[in-house]
Amino acid sequence: MTSDDGAEAIWTFAQAFTSSFQASCSELASRLKVANADSVHSIAGEIQALNKRLTGATGRLPSYDQRQNELQLKALEKSLEELRSSTAGKTKFAFKRKVKIPAPASAETATPPAQTNALAIPTTPISSASRTISNHSNSYLSRSCLSGASSSTNHIEVSIIRVSNSVLNLLTTTNESTLSANTVSLSALHIRDIQNSILILGSVDGSIMLHNLTNCVVVAECHQFRMHNSTAVDAYLDITSNPIIESCDQVRFGPYPSELKTTSDQQHLIIRDHTELPFLPQDFSHIRATPSPNWRALEEDELVRDWPLPETNYTVQLERALPGPKI
Repeated sequence: MTSDDGAEAIWTFAQAFTSSFQASCSELASRLKVANADSVHSIAGEIQALNKRLTGATGRLPSYDQRQNELQLKALEKSLEELRSSTAGKTKFAFKRKVKIPAPASAETATPPAQTNALAIPTTPISSASRTISNHSNSYLSRSCLSGASSSTNHIEVSIIRVSNSVLNLLTTTNESTLSANTVSLSALHIRDIQNSILILGSVDGSIMLHNLTNCVVVAECHQFRMHNSTAVDAYLDITSNPIIESCDQVRFGPYPSELKTTSDQQHLIIRDHTELPFLPQDFSHIRATPSPNWRALEEDELVRDWPLPETNYTVQLERALPGPKI
């Protein structure tokens, strides 16, 4: 297996594991809100099973994912303690975190079903509805790429893989060929292996995960933006959290273009000085007090102005807008 194949396998495992783990945590958190004394024991066993799953995945998860999963687990443990206190008085209960020795037999009894599910997760689709846009070069791709067989949900996850020298424009339009795709909401995007391309992603309800981009422009509204192993990327974002980069360099950030926002959205993201970002990027490869050398804000004269990019002469737009990696 090559180093690239190994990195991709690790990335795929981490994304599948974290998505499933957090879904399990959310489900347990919901149950804890309405739980009673009779369900304390079973929920405790499931939380301990999650603890074992996370311990078993240690070393195969990025440090950020590991920390976030641990925080979710601690929140569950705290909620369980509060439930036990409210239903059983001063009953004492303590979790033993990161213990390598197997838990008592009663907890073990609850463990196998959860472990079986955990092993199946990487090969199970994360969403019940999905689309894949892959293997395109020297193309202009519109939202019609999202058209497909009808689904029971209007929310889909999209994988964008192996695109080069192209413009991908997922903005909604009045074009007849994209009308069916306009009704679809993007719940999450998984993007990898993109070179010399512009990705105008529009509005995404959840997260955007990017891996292995080179000399690209990304434009998106989203809740979470995480980019790994990428070089020379300009990201124009409207985001409700701080964007995260890891193992990246030559990254530049700017605000989401006002030309692409609807009238009702205009006031959400207006800044007078484009060098002062409305968010603070986090570089997990530079956890220090000093500024990261791997990213900076786009200067006023570096911003792309002619949004949205039309299909005509898109190759000229690529040449003008792409940042160009510095050797």
